[in-house]
Order: sequence, then structure tokens, then C-alpha cells
Amino acid sequence: MSTQQQIVGADILLEFLEVAFHNILYVRNLYPKEIFVRKQIYGIATQVSEHPELNTYLKEVLNSIRELIRHDENSVRKINLCFYNQDKTPVEQFVFDLGKLKADLAVQDPFFLKTEEALRTFCLKLSTSGSYLKRLPENATFSIQIHTHEAAHAALNENPRCENFPWIEAEEDMTEIKEQTLLPLKSINTEYLNLQMYALEKKNKNEEKQ
Repeated sequence: MSTQQQIVGADILLEFLEVAFHNILYVRNLYPKEIFVRKQIYGIATQVSEHPELNTYLKEVLNSIRELIRHDENSVRKINLCFYNQDKTPVEQFVFDLGKLKADLAVQDPFFLKTEEALRTFCLKLSTSGSYLKRLPENATFSIQIHTHEAAHAALNENPRCENFPWIEAEEDMTEIKEQTLLPLKSINTEYLNLQMYALEKKNKNEEKQ
């Protein structure tokens, strides 16, 4: 892939992830509805946070993903938006399983129409996902995890563009949901983007520890 094609694929992915992160947090009621505003993206109404600290965290995550892709376009394998209960046990994940970033700038979808339609359909699907999932536990928290390889992680931590937002390797018990159920959400396969998205949910996730 040329540098120009890589930039196009990365920009589309990052814009989509930003929209998805905001909408997932809205749908899952982790924050008060009052911190979100409606905006038109992909030709539909979506929810966008106006909370400064939350938005800073999301922007730093997206910047890190951009730098990983800049270093190696195939270095990002999966991205998880993971919710935890008050014991820091993962109880729910929205998983973005990435295929290879790709772009053909000359043919088939030069104006991004197919890609935008796929992303629009996905956002509409995402807006209904809350009706298929149990509510989150009280005092739930979240983090975003990036699945990459060791060399890319080392390069990211040495990157001056990311020096104020260090990443650490997550422990297995912070990434794996035991006794899980799977909710398929959407697959996107266009000239510019290739990914699958699904949600994982811990069975009986609202039960208290005995």
C-alpha cells in the first residue's frame, strides 16, 4: 500500500472508531446523558461527548492507534472497549477485529459512498445494541485496549508524540471475560476498511461476589 493509501485507510478507521467509542459509551449509560450532544455524522444523528476529560482520553487513544499504524499498518490486530465491575473484573467488551487496512483510490468507491453507507448501517446497528445486553453493574468503569505485537508496543512507548500517554501491558485477568456470551454486531468490508465487530458479555455480570 502506498503512503497516501495508508493515510486514507487510517483516517477512515480513526474517524469511525471515534464515532463508535462515543456512541457505545452513550448506549451503555456509563455517563449521564447530559454530557452528550447530537451531531450529524455519516448522514445520521449520533451522540458525541462534551466531557473534557473523557474526550482527552479518547483522543489520546486514537492518536496512539494512528502512531501504531504509521509505524506498521498491520500492527493493530484488535481494539477492545472493555467495561469492568467495581472489582475490576471485565464484564463486557466491544471488540473491533481489524483486517488489513486497504485502499484503491482509483476505482470502485472513489467518493467513499459504499464505505459511508457501511458505516452508517453500523452506527444504526450499534444504537440498538443496548437492548440485547444486560445493564452494566453499578460503579462500572471502562478502558480501551489495543492488541499489538511487542515491537510495535516498544516503538509506541519511545514515540515522542505519545510520551504523555504511556501504555502498559494488560494482565490476562483484565482482558479475558470468563463464561461469556457473544453478540455479533456488524462486518464491514469495503475498498477502504475491513473489520468485524462484536460484543462479549459475562454471564450473570450483575451478580455480587459472595
